[in-house]
Amino acid sequence: MASSKQTRNVALVGAKGTVGTHILSALLAAGHKTSVLTRPGSSTDFPSTVTVHVGDYDDEEFILRGLNGKDVLILALGFNAYDAQIPLIKAAAKAGVSYIVPCEFGSDPTHQKLNAEIQMMNVKAQYRKLIEDLGISSWIGVVNNPWVEFSIRLGLYGIDLKKRTAAFFDEGNVKANVTTLTRVGETLAALLALPEAELSKHKNEFVYFSSFYASQRDILASAMRVTGTTEKDWTITSISTDKAIQDAREPVADPTARMMLLFALVFKEGYGGDYDSKIVDYKKLGLAGEDLDSVIKGLAQELGA
Repeated sequence: MASSKQTRNVALVGAKGTVGTHILSALLAAGHKTSVLTRPGSSTDFPSTVTVHVGDYDDEEFILRGLNGKDVLILALGFNAYDAQIPLIKAAAKAGVSYIVPCEFGSDPTHQKLNAEIQMMNVKAQYRKLIEDLGISSWIGVVNNPWVEFSIRLGLYGIDLKKRTAAFFDEGNVKANVTTLTRVGETLAALLALPEAELSKHKNEFVYFSSFYASQRDILASAMRVTGTTEKDWTITSISTDKAIQDAREPVADPTARMMLLFALVFKEGYGGDYDSKIVDYKKLGLAGEDLDSVIKGLAQELGA
């Protein structure tokens, strides 16, 4: 791929966010000419190689100036700011931007059983439809399942490194694809470096990123290796996946129970957490594999575990 690598002019919105920071770093490392669009009052502390445009996302003229000459618009906004995509998408069409990467960066939106349980998955469809209806840009949707670092820091995989507790869904043996934030950025940057003939194959399609194909027990085994512990040093419990799903459906369910619904489904057979057959060709993208123990060790050190 090295001989046919293509650099593109990329505009990124949400460059200071959880995934946006990693995307920005990877875009720059891959040599893409990168601009950032950000609102007044937001941080403008970016590398000198980044062109920064500051303005209101409802100001079409501002957006058009920022998107002029761009090949790609990446939207990495938080879930509470999804509607901010609308003026950005419309302006991208006017500016003739070829590709838009909308706010996806989650689980598989094509999986019917998962979508029936997680309504947030369906909310995102309207933005993809808007891109298609405008008829100028094409979207590329990123599927990565819950991010490894984010999930481990908050104990959302059921593994709490500092407290040394593990709460498995059922027996904890169901494998799922999980992706580090670093790998999300690297994979997207590498994908956008493909020659046009290759990148165009992903128009209006989802791309599937993955760092590891692992179960909760695999993650715990890694945690024990890097901390030099054994099962007797951990408090291990089991939660019925079906009960976790039922609890999350209750009208009086608290936000934590509702959030845990996604993680219960990721590690439940038949709900789309396993998309190992769909992941991008990492060899073709020139990206080496990651090491689970290295990632978990870094997190354990960060958390003082």
